[in-house]
Amino acid sequence: MKTVLLVFLIMVSRGAVDLTSVRKNFEEAKDSKAVTEKLYTMLCNYREDDPLLIGYKGASFTLKARYEQGRSEKREMVAQGIKTVEGAIKLAPKNIELRLIRLAVQENSPKILKYKMNMQEDKQLIVANFAAQPAEVKSMIKRYAKQSAFFTAEDAKKIGN
Repeated sequence: MKTVLLVFLIMVSRGAVDLTSVRKNFEEAKDSKAVTEKLYTMLCNYREDDPLLIGYKGASFTLKARYEQGRSEKREMVAQGIKTVEGAIKLAPKNIELRLIRLAVQENSPKILKYKMNMQEDKQLIVANFAAQPAEVKSMIKRYAKQSAFFTAEDAKKIGN
């Protein structure tokens, strides 16, 4: 009986993804190939149905694409990442953290991709719903807004930056 319980616990813990670690790695991945790889590895095999983790998974694909060598590999990774992020948004369209993820992906995507169409909408939702977010999400939004060229001084005031 103990063996069965041990095997069950090992299987459950393998599939578990720590959201706090995912958030931290997402924020740090833009400046580090190693952190990008870590985030991608954490999420590439994620098969559960949490829209937030699905969104981070999609973002990890787009981040990893920067380090791919071939154009077709980059294109495939970015396309899969965008498709995954958009799928997550469809599952939870009012999730502000997902909107922040998509905003970050769109803001940092090359103009040639023409993947910048939701930035204003996402920013407005983020600013309008900022006060209702958990403390960890508020902190992420504030940090992102400080380094983003897309958030105005007026937006920063509304979120307390």
